Amino acid sequence: MIKIAKPEVNEYHEFYAGYIGHVGETDVVQLIVEQKTDFIQFIHAIPDDRYNYAYAAGKWTIKQLVRHIIDAERMFGFRAMSIARGEKAKLPGFDDHLYVEMVDDSKNSIQDLLGEFESLRESHIEMISNFTSQATERIGNANGSDISVRAIIFIIAGHVAHHKQIITERYLEHV
Repeated sequence: MIKIAKPEVNEYHEFYAGYIGHVGETDVVQLIVEQKTDFIQFIHAIPDDRYNYAYAAGKWTIKQLVRHIIDAERMFGFRAMSIARGEKAKLPGFDDHLYVEMVDDSKNSIQDLLGEFESLRESHIEMISNFTSQATERIGNANGSDISVRAIIFIIAGHVAHHKQIITERYLEHV
Protein backbone atom coordinates (compact mmCIF):
# COMPACT_ATOMS: atom_id res chain seq x y z
CA MET A 1 0.00 0.00 0.00
CA ILE A 2 1.09 3.56 -0.67
CA LYS A 3 2.76 5.55 2.11
CA ILE A 4 1.30 9.07 2.31
CA ALA A 5 3.31 11.89 3.87
CA LYS A 6 1.62 14.23 6.32
CA PRO A 7 0.43 17.38 4.52
CA GLU A 8 2.10 20.72 5.08
CA VAL A 9 -0.03 23.42 6.72
CA ASN A 10 -0.29 25.31 3.42
CA GLU A 11 -2.09 22.32 1.85
CA TYR A 12 -5.38 22.80 3.67
CA HIS A 13 -7.60 25.39 5.35
CA GLU A 14 -6.88 25.89 9.06
CA PHE A 15 -10.38 24.56 9.87
CA TYR A 16 -9.08 21.04 9.13
CA ALA A 17 -6.02 21.25 11.40
CA GLY A 18 -7.82 19.49 14.24
CA TYR A 19 -8.81 16.54 12.08
CA ILE A 20 -5.30 16.21 10.70
CA GLY A 21 -3.95 16.51 14.24
CA HIS A 22 -5.99 13.46 15.27
CA VAL A 23 -3.90 11.38 12.87
CA GLY A 24 -0.56 12.58 14.22
CA GLU A 25 2.39 10.63 12.85
CA THR A 26 0.39 7.43 12.32
CA ASP A 27 0.43 5.77 8.89
CA VAL A 28 -2.79 7.33 7.60
CA VAL A 29 -3.61 4.55 5.13
CA GLN A 30 -3.21 1.90 7.82
CA LEU A 31 -5.38 3.99 10.15
CA ILE A 32 -8.10 4.27 7.50
CA VAL A 33 -8.05 0.49 7.07
CA GLU A 34 -8.15 -0.13 10.84
CA GLN A 35 -10.96 2.39 11.36
CA LYS A 36 -13.23 0.42 9.05
CA THR A 37 -13.47 -2.31 11.69
CA ASP A 38 -12.67 -0.31 14.84
CA PHE A 39 -15.37 2.32 14.30
CA ILE A 40 -18.02 -0.31 13.60
CA GLN A 41 -17.04 -2.25 16.74
CA PHE A 42 -17.04 0.98 18.76
CA ILE A 43 -20.58 1.88 17.66
CA HIS A 44 -21.83 -1.70 18.18
CA ALA A 45 -20.57 -1.56 21.79
CA ILE A 46 -22.88 1.36 22.54
CA PRO A 47 -26.11 0.30 24.28
CA ASP A 48 -29.05 0.26 21.85
CA ASP A 49 -31.01 2.80 23.90
CA ARG A 50 -28.26 5.41 23.28
CA TYR A 51 -28.48 5.48 19.47
CA ASN A 52 -31.29 8.03 19.55
CA TYR A 53 -29.72 10.00 22.42
CA ALA A 54 -28.47 13.57 22.00
CA TYR A 55 -26.39 15.00 24.85
CA ALA A 56 -28.03 18.45 24.58
CA ALA A 57 -30.91 20.18 22.85
CA GLY A 58 -30.11 20.89 19.21
CA LYS A 59 -27.33 18.28 19.07
CA TRP A 60 -27.41 15.24 16.83
CA THR A 61 -28.26 11.79 18.07
CA ILE A 62 -25.63 9.09 17.72
CA LYS A 63 -27.51 7.76 14.68
CA GLN A 64 -27.48 11.24 13.13
CA LEU A 65 -23.79 11.56 13.93
CA VAL A 66 -23.08 8.30 12.11
CA ARG A 67 -25.08 9.65 9.14
CA HIS A 68 -22.99 12.83 9.25
CA ILE A 69 -19.78 10.78 9.21
CA ILE A 70 -21.02 8.88 6.15
CA ASP A 71 -22.08 12.05 4.31
CA ALA A 72 -18.84 13.88 5.08
CA GLU A 73 -16.71 10.89 4.09
CA ARG A 74 -18.60 10.64 0.81
CA MET A 75 -17.91 14.32 0.10
CA PHE A 76 -14.24 14.05 1.11
CA GLY A 77 -13.84 10.99 -1.12
CA PHE A 78 -15.35 12.82 -4.08
CA ARG A 79 -12.99 15.72 -3.52
CA ALA A 80 -9.95 13.43 -3.23
CA MET A 81 -10.83 11.56 -6.43
CA SER A 82 -11.60 14.73 -8.37
CA ILE A 83 -8.40 16.51 -7.39
CA ALA A 84 -6.28 13.38 -7.84
CA ARG A 85 -7.60 13.18 -11.41
CA GLY A 86 -6.59 16.78 -12.08
CA GLU A 87 -9.93 18.54 -11.72
CA LYS A 88 -9.44 22.29 -12.07
CA ALA A 89 -13.00 23.40 -11.26
CA LYS A 90 -13.69 24.68 -7.76
CA LEU A 91 -15.52 21.95 -5.89
CA PRO A 92 -18.49 23.01 -3.77
CA GLY A 93 -18.79 22.91 -0.03
CA PHE A 94 -21.76 21.36 1.73
CA ASP A 95 -23.93 22.24 4.70
CA ASP A 96 -23.48 19.22 6.97
CA HIS A 97 -26.38 20.27 9.20
CA LEU A 98 -28.75 20.56 6.24
CA TYR A 99 -27.62 17.17 4.94
CA VAL A 100 -28.46 15.51 8.27
CA GLU A 101 -31.81 17.34 8.48
CA MET A 102 -32.79 16.30 4.95
CA VAL A 103 -32.39 12.55 5.46
CA ASP A 104 -34.91 10.30 7.15
CA ASP A 105 -32.99 7.47 8.78
CA SER A 106 -35.92 6.44 10.98
CA LYS A 107 -36.37 3.25 8.93
CA ASN A 108 -32.64 2.50 9.07
CA SER A 109 -31.14 0.58 11.93
CA ILE A 110 -27.69 1.35 13.26
CA GLN A 111 -26.62 -1.82 11.44
CA ASP A 112 -27.90 -0.34 8.15
CA LEU A 113 -25.89 2.83 8.74
CA LEU A 114 -22.75 0.91 9.70
CA GLY A 115 -23.12 -1.27 6.62
CA GLU A 116 -23.19 1.88 4.52
CA PHE A 117 -20.13 3.22 6.34
CA GLU A 118 -18.27 -0.06 5.82
CA SER A 119 -19.03 -0.16 2.09
CA LEU A 120 -18.07 3.46 1.61
CA ARG A 121 -14.85 3.08 3.61
CA GLU A 122 -13.91 -0.03 1.64
CA SER A 123 -14.36 1.85 -1.64
CA HIS A 124 -12.20 4.69 -0.32
CA ILE A 125 -9.49 2.24 0.74
CA GLU A 126 -9.47 0.85 -2.80
CA MET A 127 -9.39 4.34 -4.31
CA ILE A 128 -6.60 5.59 -2.04
CA SER A 129 -4.58 2.40 -2.60
CA ASN A 130 -4.56 3.15 -6.31
CA PHE A 131 -3.37 6.75 -6.01
CA THR A 132 0.20 7.46 -7.03
CA SER A 133 2.35 9.59 -4.76
CA GLN A 134 2.07 12.35 -7.39
CA ALA A 135 -1.73 12.16 -7.24
CA THR A 136 -1.70 12.58 -3.44
CA GLU A 137 0.33 15.78 -3.79
CA ARG A 138 -2.06 17.42 -6.29
CA ILE A 139 -3.81 20.52 -5.08
CA GLY A 140 -7.28 21.62 -6.04
CA ASN A 141 -9.94 23.87 -4.59
CA ALA A 142 -12.83 22.70 -2.44
CA ASN A 143 -15.22 24.84 -0.45
CA GLY A 144 -13.32 27.96 -1.51
CA SER A 145 -9.89 26.86 -0.27
CA ASP A 146 -6.91 25.11 -1.79
CA ILE A 147 -6.40 21.57 -0.54
CA SER A 148 -4.18 18.63 -1.42
CA VAL A 149 -5.34 15.07 -1.92
CA ARG A 150 -3.13 13.90 0.93
CA ALA A 151 -4.70 16.49 3.23
CA ILE A 152 -8.13 15.13 2.33
CA ILE A 153 -6.96 11.59 3.11
CA PHE A 154 -5.77 12.75 6.53
CA ILE A 155 -9.09 14.56 7.03
CA ILE A 156 -11.02 11.37 6.23
CA ALA A 157 -9.18 9.53 9.01
CA GLY A 158 -9.15 12.45 11.44
CA HIS A 159 -12.85 13.18 11.01
CA VAL A 160 -13.80 9.71 12.22
CA ALA A 161 -11.28 9.90 15.09
CA HIS A 162 -12.68 13.32 16.08
CA HIS A 163 -16.26 12.08 16.21
CA LYS A 164 -15.31 8.90 18.03
CA GLN A 165 -13.78 11.14 20.71
CA ILE A 166 -16.93 13.32 20.79
CA ILE A 167 -19.14 10.25 21.22
CA THR A 168 -16.94 8.96 24.04
CA GLU A 169 -16.76 12.29 25.89
CA ARG A 170 -20.26 13.68 25.37
CA TYR A 171 -22.59 10.79 24.58
CA LEU A 172 -21.19 8.01 26.74
CA GLU A 173 -19.93 9.84 29.78
CA HIS A 174 -22.63 8.36 32.06
CA VAL A 175 -22.93 4.93 30.47
